[in-house]
Amino acid sequence: MRDSDWEILYELYKNPNMSKAASLLFMTQPSLTKRLQNMESEFQVTIVNRTPQGLEFTIEGEFLAKQAKTYLDFMKETNQGLNELKESAKESIVIGSSYTYSKYTLTDVLYQYKQTHSNVNFHIVNDQSNLLFRKLLEGTVDVGFIRGDYEGAVNKVLIGQNQAYLITKEKVDFSQLPNLQRIAYSTNDRTKELLDEWWQDRYGTAMPSGMEVGFIDFAWQLISKGPGYTSCFLPNNFVNEYNLCLTPLTKKDGSPVIRNTWFIYPKNKRKSKMLEDFIHYVERELAMK
Repeated sequence: MRDSDWEILYELYKNPNMSKAASLLFMTQPSLTKRLQNMESEFQVTIVNRTPQGLEFTIEGEFLAKQAKTYLDFMKETNQGLNELKESAKESIVIGSSYTYSKYTLTDVLYQYKQTHSNVNFHIVNDQSNLLFRKLLEGTVDVGFIRGDYEGAVNKVLIGQNQAYLITKEKVDFSQLPNLQRIAYSTNDRTKELLDEWWQDRYGTAMPSGMEVGFIDFAWQLISKGPGYTSCFLPNNFVNEYNLCLTPLTKKDGSPVIRNTWFIYPKNKRKSKMLEDFIHYVERELAMK
């Protein structure tokens, strides 16, 4: 039995009329009759009886027709599954991630996901969150893990909140802070806004520009070697390798200075099954309850 024989058998069962079935199968009626006779010969049973009302399936014929549907459904599902595997093998998910999220969290997220999705490949783009948000809107990354609140045509899932800290070598009096050397670093504009607002609220002036050093890690190293300070948001699993003094920043009302971490993905973009599976995983496993 060829695949086309099973298709013929199932079509005849749905439309027990030789001329109609032949038309639907793009065959001539004599060709259809011959194929049916070959099937009856192969199985050594009568599949249909011809009556004035049309074809009437025998008990054996009905059994074969039901088997035909099972087989065709199986082949359809098999081919779909293979196509999805081929598609996922060719594709990779492009993830935009902030530097600190990549350093402290993303590795664990991807490791856990790969335990059950070994065929998925990832391409990681590290950048500041404001730039990653723009890349997502432009379509150069598929999903993003960003720090701070941004608005646009994206779906957002809150996956974390981090508190801001004053980072110094030793404990300092907040009243002396304006007299100390500030160590600045590169970060996204929303983070700068939150920290600038805290300074403005506490001291009534703009935060001093200080010395710019690039990555936050270098700022920590400098502070560990001498006077100076910086302020930043720290993840819950932060490793204080330089044994720095970490003092939580609070507003005048005593509430902590908090920054949100979001998982984002486009609202109006066609997604592959592989990408949809990853999005559902993050929503299920990482979303804050």
